[in-house]
Amino acid sequence: MKKISFFISQFVCVALLAQAPLATNPVVDAPVPQFPVIINPGSYVPNQLLVMFKPDASLGDVQEDFAKAGFALVNAELASKNMRIWKLTFTDGVGMESLLSAAKSCSTLQMAQFNHYVAPRETVPNDTQFGTMWDMKNTGQNGGTIDADIDATDAWDITTGGLTATGDTIVVAVIDGGFSLSHQDLNYWKNYNEIPNNGIDDDNNGYIDDFNGWNAYNSNGNITSDNHGTHVAGTVGARGNNNLGVVGVNWGVKVMAIMGSSGDEAEVVEAYSYALDQRKLYNQSFGAAGAFVVSTNSSFGVDGGQPANYPIWCAMYDSMGVYGILSAAATANQNWNIDNVGDIPTACASSYMIAVTNTTRFDVKTTGAGYGATTIDLGAPGSSILSTTNNNGYNTLSGTSMATPHVAGAVALVLSAGCPAFINDYKMYPDSFAAIVRDMVLDSVDVLSSLNGLCVTGGRLNVYRSVLAMENYCLTTSVFPATTGNLQLAPLVPNPAQNEVQIQFDASGASQVQVTITDLSGRMVSRVTHSANGGITTQRLDVSALNAGMYVLTVEANGRMSNGQRLIKQ
Repeated sequence: MKKISFFISQFVCVALLAQAPLATNPVVDAPVPQFPVIINPGSYVPNQLLVMFKPDASLGDVQEDFAKAGFALVNAELASKNMRIWKLTFTDGVGMESLLSAAKSCSTLQMAQFNHYVAPRETVPNDTQFGTMWDMKNTGQNGGTIDADIDATDAWDITTGGLTATGDTIVVAVIDGGFSLSHQDLNYWKNYNEIPNNGIDDDNNGYIDDFNGWNAYNSNGNITSDNHGTHVAGTVGARGNNNLGVVGVNWGVKVMAIMGSSGDEAEVVEAYSYALDQRKLYNQSFGAAGAFVVSTNSSFGVDGGQPANYPIWCAMYDSMGVYGILSAAATANQNWNIDNVGDIPTACASSYMIAVTNTTRFDVKTTGAGYGATTIDLGAPGSSILSTTNNNGYNTLSGTSMATPHVAGAVALVLSAGCPAFINDYKMYPDSFAAIVRDMVLDSVDVLSSLNGLCVTGGRLNVYRSVLAMENYCLTTSVFPATTGNLQLAPLVPNPAQNEVQIQFDASGASQVQVTITDLSGRMVSRVTHSANGGITTQRLDVSALNAGMYVLTVEANGRMSNGQRLIKQ
């Protein structure tokens, strides 16, 4: 950290004026601006200063100095006791430059400055209809609840999506009834290894003419238009900051168009298989072929379906998860307890599927949406959602179908924030690290009393906090060198671990060590004291009680802390 020195002129203020005793309670204060507002850089609160008292100065001394200079101090609020910093308020209409000049010359003050306005640090796109998109930023539009949103603008200040840190083009596979491929506000994935409409499987991926995606209804590459699918695609990834229409959760992600959301179950399986095959090919070819599909969106299902009767459909989520694909699935548009009545796919048990219900602009579950304390994972905005439609149009739709693409898009946005170390690990262990991304999304919800008992997390999607979880992972686990500090911890074995992990450390001079495990937010989940032989010590640690996910393990002895090691619990 740089050390900065200040030189303050010390001239005694002049011109004695009578001054009434200073009020200790607020009397006059400038109004606090209500955001969002446009604030010019450096603008400040009228009639106010921030000042630092000298160590021996009292409030009465400062009041007297300003009185001598001709300025009436009407209110003072302590901003920092330890730093002796006060917010001073003067009479209306005071000349601010003259006031600041006088303050800098006062013998009782060490520093003085204007009380500048501060705006939230967020990225607000210039898309023309963004102001009505309450799901991304809720400012109370149409009487809604302020901040009942996914905090998208805060997340976009970190990443707007599109590419990974290692240059992979991120793809979200949307399985629906059709798509308007010509919509000017949408980014669709294209299979450039395929020549369209020549009747040949040019890239030998098992699919003929799949240049634009796949039509599982007809088992060909012919994609037709559909308002529903186009709307879902826009929520996932409508182009951002292009001064046009709306914006998706991701600004640059590619949407893979797959038709297959109605008809029979075989078509659903074929649709999923296309996404799986493209990601499998990408993994096996190290990115030379296929597509880096990170999530799928399923805004369809079977009301009251029992997973026992749909073993193949339910198994698709684990199959995709093996290759690193998470799946967001919409629950029923009925006020049913899915735990009791069932649903396909949201009652399927899979560590790679996220079941989503519909929340409103008031941060409550909409009446017409399913719920379940054990089956439905979280809520997401799904009522009156503005997005893209056919013929370069835009319109609002409602339903769990509209909630789910927020989650599918969030998975992609989180991965776009991943550091190179995470992305490389994700490629090496796609199943384990896909599960970690799922935890980042679920563990970062805004917990709401209105969703208590209605879903597993009791909360609504917050993509900003999900992205922060990824940043925290990269800051706390990926950047550790092999050895730091005085106590060295060797790489954990095995890792990923299931029930037990071997730890080895150099604890010279110590008879006992503390082994601490924290989650990605820094919260301690386990601390155990172990004996040490004063040198290289190898022990086995029981981690069976940990939930699946990513943790950080450290060892401490005699005030010395080891480097941190990533612990992956399967």
